[in-house]
Amino acid sequence: MLKYCFALVLVGCCAFESWSQSTIYKHDTSILAKIWSKDSLKQVKYSNWKPFLTGKVDWIKGFNPQNAFVVSTYGGNPAITVKATGFFYTAKINNRWFVIDPEGHPFNVTAVNSIRPGTSSNNDKALQQQFGSKEAWASATIKQLQQLGFNTAGSWSDVESIKLYNVTTDHPFAYTLQLSLLSGYIREAVKKNPARKNTSALSFIMDEDFITYCNKKAESLTTSKNDPNLLGYFSDNEITFTYTEINALLKAANTGSKSVEQLMQWMKENGIDEKTITRAQKEAFIGILAGRYFQTVAEAIKKNDPNHLYIGSRLHSSAKNNISIFKAAEPYIDVISINYYGDWEPRQQSMDDWKTWSNKPFFITEFYTKGEDAGMNNSSGAGWKVKTQTERGLHYQNFCTKLLQNPQCVGWHWFRYQDNDPADTTADQSNQDANKGLVNIAYKPYENLTVLMHQLHMNIYSLISFFDKK
Repeated sequence: MLKYCFALVLVGCCAFESWSQSTIYKHDTSILAKIWSKDSLKQVKYSNWKPFLTGKVDWIKGFNPQNAFVVSTYGGNPAITVKATGFFYTAKINNRWFVIDPEGHPFNVTAVNSIRPGTSSNNDKALQQQFGSKEAWASATIKQLQQLGFNTAGSWSDVESIKLYNVTTDHPFAYTLQLSLLSGYIREAVKKNPARKNTSALSFIMDEDFITYCNKKAESLTTSKNDPNLLGYFSDNEITFTYTEINALLKAANTGSKSVEQLMQWMKENGIDEKTITRAQKEAFIGILAGRYFQTVAEAIKKNDPNHLYIGSRLHSSAKNNISIFKAAEPYIDVISINYYGDWEPRQQSMDDWKTWSNKPFFITEFYTKGEDAGMNNSSGAGWKVKTQTERGLHYQNFCTKLLQNPQCVGWHWFRYQDNDPADTTADQSNQDANKGLVNIAYKPYENLTVLMHQLHMNIYSLISFFDKK
């Protein structure tokens, strides 16, 4: 077992007026933040500063925070032991969903995305100066993350370095794999038929060749199937399972797409006219395509690796509010993954819907805030803007505490490990010049952020017990 005992530098608080009795906090503070959105030209814009109520772990009514915590080998709760399979799996314990770690302990997935070194010349120089080698970076970084209470590497992480580190330690770091099956197939299909280049991603799902592609790509998973440190597989990221995509799908009518043929046949059978089709009808057909997608990828994954979790395609935008997608995914998926932006904290109604729509657990696989005090432009990406790193930490505590109250939630993934270098012109548009990281471009932690993350992590399992008793 790992035991972490660290002193906390806690932010001070004033005497605030109590929230209403329906809230969990003795006190609250209002954090000023700017809301991200896009205009009619798809250009990113931010609102003016607006106040958002935010709570903190040591303000929770009746809860006594811990200043040290003990976790299992993988970062699970050693106070509870259930069946150990040698791999991660999901189970309900007393009406709450958990991921269970390979040793049989309930495990809250506390992950960071993109745990990998930056690729700019500034990043390379800083890595060499601070660590001396990539191997030393991996060792120091994983230990640092574990000390902060993180236990899993999310999408786009340097998996090979993590696997090498895990061979050397008694306290391995769980990781996930991003397979990018649909996006990979689309690239191959467009090479064969360039006329499909600008068609909807959904137009490829019903292709018979997509099944063949998934089965072929999944053959490589046999090399991972016996690794106890692998949490599970993401099949893709943010597929456009959005109702607005039906319009783009209809425009692909002359490309020979089986998805389009299926749509036209479905509309005919249900007496639906292209000019009057409703949002609900569009969402219903998206569910049909989603069902075919989840079946195709899940069967390919499980055929080659029956030991690990299939953890979804990271639903986003309106897809996370479509009952048809959840119903379609349920037979094939182990954990529903959701990238969550647009709300200061998870909406209770949304979480209630997800529970009603599917008897499968969920986790949040992207969320973050950006601090003005990092000195970055912060115009890219969908996260909120706040003024300081301390406020980033308070938002994290508030957001994740909301998740911990939900028995369907099995964890979260913060986006991301490191800020991108503003001088790196190769970064994708959503990750340019923005303060999303736990560390800056020189690998220095934002300590006012991480101390508050650490405080929450020390109390995860005691908070779960506290909320369940309530």
